[in-house]
Amino acid sequence: MAERLNRAAVVARAAQLADEIGLEELTITKLARELGVTPPGIYRHVTDLADLRRAIGGLAAREAAAELATACAGLSGAAALAALAAALRAWAKRHPARYAALQEAPDPDDAEGSAAAEALIAVMATALRAYGLAGDNLTDAIRLIRSTLHGFIALEGGDGFKQRRSVEASFERIVAALDGVLVGWGR
Repeated sequence: MAERLNRAAVVARAAQLADEIGLEELTITKLARELGVTPPGIYRHVTDLADLRRAIGGLAAREAAAELATACAGLSGAAALAALAAALRAWAKRHPARYAALQEAPDPDDAEGSAAAEALIAVMATALRAYGLAGDNLTDAIRLIRSTLHGFIALEGGDGFKQRRSVEASFERIVAALDGVLVGWGR
């Protein structure tokens, strides 16, 4: 199997394994076992565990960008925001480790990681175009949305909601509140 390995295949299998066992549990040795090679076989494709995690983050950004773009296609305003929020939440549930890796911004000298992150931010910006935001207003609005959704996703993933109130109802209300804030954001 080692002949067919390349960086993309190693990163893809690492992302899958991390989603199964957790990003913090991922090691080069565990990945090597999964791929049927020795750890030095992995080091031919990644520098170290930090490099592997950065690559998983880049993969996650590309995957999330594609999924969010599909979810938001043809929508605008509140509908686009709701689709974006729901798609990110669903993707994070399916890919918890990739989602975790996505939370660390790439180093400025990481051209591939930065391009992947910028593509994801561009999808978000496109979904928000109906709000008429630009420049710092757009950057701040995207940070608001990311922060709010991340908090909800993290609490939900950590079993942080035990109240009787429907989690779905709360999520819908939060997204509606974001819409209300964004309508007046740039004014």
